Amino acid sequence: MKKKLSLVLGTILALSLCLLTACGGDDPAPEGAYDNDELEMSMVFFEDGTCEVSDYYDSAECEFKMDGDELTIEMDGMEVTGTYDADEDTFTIDDNDGEFYSVGEAFYTP
Repeated sequence: MKKKLSLVLGTILALSLCLLTACGGDDPAPEGAYDNDELEMSMVFFEDGTCEVSDYYDSAECEFKMDGDELTIEMDGMEVTGTYDADEDTFTIDDNDGEFYSVGEAFYTP
C-alpha cells in the first residue's frame, strides 16, 4: 500500500511540475537586444520578463509577456501589443513602422 501511495504521489508531483513548467512548451519569446531603424528605438528583453526600451535621448523599464506569437509590452500603465516571429527573430509593434530585429547590442541608447 505504501508503494502504491508513493507511486501515486510521485506521479501527481511529476504532473504538477510538468504543468507548472508547461512541459517545455513555453511560447518562444524575444531575448536580448533588438533595434528598429524606422523608429530609431531599441529594446532589450531579459529572461525574467522585464525589458528596457530606449532611443537616443531616454530609456524606460517595461515588462513583457507572450501568448503564442503575440507579444504584449507594458510600460507606465500602458500596454502595446505586437507579433513576434521566432523563425526570423524579429517583432513588430501594432500601429508602428518597421520591425525590430535582433542585434548583439542595442544601438539606440542615451
